[in-house]
Amino acid sequence: MRKDLVIIRVDGGIASQISFVALGLEFESRGYKVKYDLSWFDEFGNGIYNEQNGYDRSYNIAFDIPKAFPDIKYEIASRDEIEIYRKKYFVDDEEVIELKPPLYVGGYLGRHFNFKYRDFFAKHFNPKEIQESGSECKILLDNILSSHSCGVHIRRGDLSKEHVVYGKPLSVEYFLKNIQLVLQIEPKSKFYFFSDDLEWVKKKVIPSLDSIEYEICNVNSVEKGYLDLYLLSRCKIIIASQGSMGKFAKMLASDTETLLIAPNKNAPMENMIMVNWADSYESSGEKQIQKPLSWRNKIR
Repeated sequence: MRKDLVIIRVDGGIASQISFVALGLEFESRGYKVKYDLSWFDEFGNGIYNEQNGYDRSYNIAFDIPKAFPDIKYEIASRDEIEIYRKKYFVDDEEVIELKPPLYVGGYLGRHFNFKYRDFFAKHFNPKEIQESGSECKILLDNILSSHSCGVHIRRGDLSKEHVVYGKPLSVEYFLKNIQLVLQIEPKSKFYFFSDDLEWVKKKVIPSLDSIEYEICNVNSVEKGYLDLYLLSRCKIIIASQGSMGKFAKMLASDTETLLIAPNKNAPMENMIMVNWADSYESSGEKQIQKPLSWRNKIR
């Protein structure tokens, strides 16, 4: 058993995976050995996106770091290492980076190093699908790079209904108003739509676009979110949905001048517009009844 070993449990989609690896890079910069526990993907990743949480069918989540960043080196913890370290050294702490190994980092706290290593991730962001000459992804990428491209990320799926973290789903109006905002900034913009529910985009958004130039990007699936992330990161302007995809696309953009437009619930970053249109969120359709205030609350 190594006394300088940190094991980091990884789960979730590509943005979450990047956050875990960024934490690992920070531990390595301090001279510690880092390995990753990928057991979550085997235990819970199969079919995690399904009809019950807003998807058209079941989709899997895999550890996609080697597909998105094929040159990044990492080590996977063995089953025995995971069992021993999880029992003895489990930690989930906002200041986890200040703790000394041995450690088993088993939670989400303390993942604050994405932007510190943004250049590292941007340098190594090179999915093989993008490099295949004549492939749909490569053709789409060339179109994005040769136009006044605006990538529109519309996340539905698990966020198509009210969410404990993100609240109510974003409305159609949120996207339509941001599209008009982009056209004021760059009238020649072409819009590229990325979504885990393209049928919703076709029914709810496309009919209102009139003569606007656009393309629905269907070269990807829910199971390969890193491709949408890459293509979004190459757009000159990004309209973000809820979640991390738009923010991480901006972070990994090859052009530092890339503009991000996002809901105002996001943390600010450079070249970013945070919007809060009056009708940005879907209405639940239920009116809340205002209860009479007690005398204590009246005073407050």
